[in-house]
Amino acid sequence: MPLRLPRRRSRRAALTVAATVLIAAGAAACGAQDPGAASGTGTGSTATSPGAAAATEMTTIGGAKLKLPGDKPAALFFFSVGCGECVNGASSLAQAGQALGGKASVVAVDMDPSESPKTIGEFLGSIDGPNLPVVIDKGAALSQKYTVAAPSTLIVVDPAGQVTFRATDPGPDKIQAALETAGAR
Repeated sequence: MPLRLPRRRSRRAALTVAATVLIAAGAAACGAQDPGAASGTGTGSTATSPGAAAATEMTTIGGAKLKLPGDKPAALFFFSVGCGECVNGASSLAQAGQALGGKASVVAVDMDPSESPKTIGEFLGSIDGPNLPVVIDKGAALSQKYTVAAPSTLIVVDPAGQVTFRATDPGPDKIQAALETAGAR
């Protein structure tokens, strides 16, 4: 016969276990390295994640419509406002986008759907990137599509939908070079 805990105790135990799992996952996510990502270096892989060639339509928190893949290469930086390590990567993305002057798309992807556009806007202001397009990854659609498991990950996708570069917190020069290699002209 199975052991039965009093209802109140079993509920409390279940909540404790759930809270522990969530805390551990959050602590591991920020600063944890994404599988296949190396700090500031590309993987050199041109393999596409399953379904990556299919276009994904996104709407930024500012209301602009984006399509990925599109007619030019795109850099996607996966972040969360609460991730301290994401500050440098988001700032580098904004700088690279500015340097390329529209020859490539740059998009910050907020991995935490509970963060409000206002909070995200404050984050963008703090990194001097108020015009950086941001989409909220509701349902983890982009994270799953491009196999991104941790914040602070940057990927570059060419117009054919191939992931051509993957790194953790690369600088603006590396992002710009990766976008140029993927076809930014």
